[in-house]
Amino acid sequence: MAFKLSPGSSILLDLIRGVSSQAVLVGHAMIIFDVFEYFHYPKIQNIAVLIFFLLSGFLITYSTFRKDNYSFRDYFIDRFSRIYTAFVPAIIFVLLCDSLNNYLNPDLYAYTSAFDITTLFGNLLMLQDFPVFEIFEGFNVTSFGSARPFWTLAIEWWIYMFFGYIFLASKNNNAFLWLILIKCSIVPLFNFIGGRGNGLTLYWIFGAAVYFSLKSWNISKHSKKNIISIAAFLVIVALLRLYVVKEEYDPIFALCITGIFGISIYAFQNRNFTKLAGQIIKLNADYSFTLYLIHYSILIFLFNTFNQTVNSYVLFFGAVVLSNLLSFMMAYYTELKWTRKIKVLLKNKSYRSILAFR
Repeated sequence: MAFKLSPGSSILLDLIRGVSSQAVLVGHAMIIFDVFEYFHYPKIQNIAVLIFFLLSGFLITYSTFRKDNYSFRDYFIDRFSRIYTAFVPAIIFVLLCDSLNNYLNPDLYAYTSAFDITTLFGNLLMLQDFPVFEIFEGFNVTSFGSARPFWTLAIEWWIYMFFGYIFLASKNNNAFLWLILIKCSIVPLFNFIGGRGNGLTLYWIFGAAVYFSLKSWNISKHSKKNIISIAAFLVIVALLRLYVVKEEYDPIFALCITGIFGISIYAFQNRNFTKLAGQIIKLNADYSFTLYLIHYSILIFLFNTFNQTVNSYVLFFGAVVLSNLLSFMMAYYTELKWTRKIKVLLKNKSYRSILAFR
């Protein structure tokens, strides 16, 4: 059975993406500025990261399996354009922001060991926390400077590459390409049931499973009452599990969230948002990736510079607003304009000598 997202469910996914990004920002800001202590647990930023991986697994699987004659080259260009048109400007932003932070607040800047050329290039190559580096004592590539959220980007990138190879390039019986597959598999396999995030690859697969479930399971045969009952049950189990284990990256908690996620998509297949609501939701989602990448450096800069002179709550709200404004201004040119242009350029030029595999 074919499954296609309706306008209503598409806007719902934008809403989830935008709200999750804001949750990461607010969660980090509450802890950094030490405000609203009652809401420090559960860590909403961790729950939001979990949801990001579910969402990514669903959307990548959905977009990949709906395309005909889709090669690994096309897939790589799509993923590269989406990630790097936001990531490279974000690294430049962090470089400038942290340089200023280190100049103004040398005694407070705590990321000197991660603010060097090796770490910068390691991040560009998506080698943050690469498991193989643990073999070499004293050597590791962490997130660049104060950009602590960069660690999740590396995990997601290698999941993308592993997924693409398995489903789009596996027909190539080429030893060189199989060696690349082994490289691409290291991070996803390491993070399948462990690593930072306690199994983020598994949660990405949960998101992919939602697509196949909606594609094959005729949920419309079930009454609305039963579906609501299942969703309510999953919410209760998720909250109880979170209370008991006190761990946001928990497999059972993630499984409950996955069920709620899938039911929500189905529920909005025949729902519509107002035009204004849809525009606001899409606007927030359009710069959510950039916001995720640069917000932490903004928060750290403001904390180091103004924490002794400005009220913490004023600083908190100001930081949230400033992070959104700067992210929107950056994303207007990067996520909203450059992504499509770079994708078209690469696909027109093809670069077959480099990306000749299919």
